[in-house]
Amino acid sequence: MFTDNRYPDKRYHSLSVLLHWLIAGGLLFMFASGLYMVNAEMPKADQYKLFQIHKASGVIMLWAIALRLLTRWLTHQPPLPSELSVKEQKLAKLGHLALYIGLCVMPLSGWLMVSASPFGLPTFVFVDWIKWPHIPFVERNKTIESLARNTHWIVASGLLLIIIGHIAAVIMHKKKQNIQLLKRMWWFKNDQN
Repeated sequence: MFTDNRYPDKRYHSLSVLLHWLIAGGLLFMFASGLYMVNAEMPKADQYKLFQIHKASGVIMLWAIALRLLTRWLTHQPPLPSELSVKEQKLAKLGHLALYIGLCVMPLSGWLMVSASPFGLPTFVFVDWIKWPHIPFVERNKTIESLARNTHWIVASGLLLIIIGHIAAVIMHKKKQNIQLLKRMWWFKNDQN
């Protein structure tokens, strides 16, 4: 198990912190681009380009999430603050589990939707460098595409609510109990807590 020896019991490993914030920024982009590309009036060529960017970004997010899960498994996790009640600790663990499930299902359902699409359009990552494969045996299957599309939108909505709850919990614990949870997921400037 890899540890960040400077702050073993106070914060997450630096790689976990970096991936947390990169994934958070990526999610903002994915939510915004997903809503924009299906709702905005734009020429079909521009919509196609945005779909390609969204799909490529989804592949990158999938890899970032996999790396985040691997990092979580291989590195030390700081214990939850003792000031949190048993109920709050259980809710925190359930919230994190729900976040990870949503983070995994989102790109996988998007990949399934693209793979089963009747259009069969390829996904390129980093412009034309890497062609991302489709999931085999689901090509041009409208039933699977519809199921994956509905899953993608439902999970996106649920994930957005979970993220709002996640942020609200950090703010609430800071205001009501003066517990600074954000420091667990940030870089320290010095040895002081």
